Amino acid sequence: MLQTDNVTIIGLTGLIALVFSVSQLILLRKNGKMVPLWSLGQALIGLGLIGILALIKDPLPDSWVLAPTGILLGNLICLAALGKWAGFKLPKKPMLICAGGVVLTAVLFQFSRQVGAPLGSLEAILLAPLAATLIYSAWFAGVQAKSFHSAYIYVISGIYWLKGLLIATLTLGALAAIGDQYIIVTSDVVKITGIAFLIGTIINNMVWSLQNAQDILVGHLKSDNPVSEYSGAVSKTIKVKTIPENQLNQSVDSDINPVSISRDKPIKSDNKKIEEKVVTDLSVLSQDQKLELISKLTDKEKEVFLLAADGKKNGEIATLLNASEASVKVHRSRMTSKLGLKSVEDLAKLRDATSNTDSVSQKVNEDQSINPGNFGLT
Repeated sequence: MLQTDNVTIIGLTGLIALVFSVSQLILLRKNGKMVPLWSLGQALIGLGLIGILALIKDPLPDSWVLAPTGILLGNLICLAALGKWAGFKLPKKPMLICAGGVVLTAVLFQFSRQVGAPLGSLEAILLAPLAATLIYSAWFAGVQAKSFHSAYIYVISGIYWLKGLLIATLTLGALAAIGDQYIIVTSDVVKITGIAFLIGTIINNMVWSLQNAQDILVGHLKSDNPVSEYSGAVSKTIKVKTIPENQLNQSVDSDINPVSISRDKPIKSDNKKIEEKVVTDLSVLSQDQKLELISKLTDKEKEVFLLAADGKKNGEIATLLNASEASVKVHRSRMTSKLGLKSVEDLAKLRDATSNTDSVSQKVNEDQSINPGNFGLT
């Protein structure tokens, strides 16, 4: 007979995971896709723990492997839920690779069992990927907790670290040929592992529920990392006023940039970077300051600038300069970034206002086949 205490611990852990799964799905479903993902993960973990007990026989049936692989899959899905909470778009290829890894784990376990592999090897096949998943989840949750300043996610990270390190220790024990203690449900190893998972399941689900309840009631926390900000907010623009004309005379010597800066921060979940734009107001710049802007450009960027000021498209510029269109795009992007000008009208105004570029302009217009070796774009 199996010892009731250990069986109760394992069964109770699975039952608690199932209860949290159903209750969260009902009460927290308004908080987005992360809730059903976490609920699905917890349901698989709960069913896996109960399945380990329900299918344990001597010898173990082939279907027993579904229980531990279900636990592995459940933890991967909970990791995906954390990713959705942080605002990440779940990539299809890594998801398919992870699902394939779970299937491979089950197949490898069954194959190794058929060929009579040592017990330690069999246990390591199941424990190693679970340990890796838990440790990675701990690291990922910690990064997001720091980014969002969430005490709840910090707790989840800590629990994952404890569980991950425990399973990693068990994996090393299996490889060290002491894994026979793991299959005896009455052993202290099973008891310690069961208690750790019971406490971890309760705490993780409680703080996850609190975090999602907070998101519903007061809104999602903002991240310091623009790559992983929540997708529910709207774009916000912060603008710095243009420096007055009476201060611009000091800008050349004091390195003050006579431009206005507009920073668009789209808070999205598709991992887009902050788009930062520099906008120059030509009407407040002196002639020297306009020349200063032109001096920032490299020779290649000046050539692109002059042709762009004539209203030529990237393809036309590439033809005139005997260069690739991709290279022209790069130089045009750098040129507009340095000048703070994008429209053809503004580029033409700056060109007309800077007399020191007339000779270069004439050279470009007269020679439509600039040596690509000198331009460096081919």
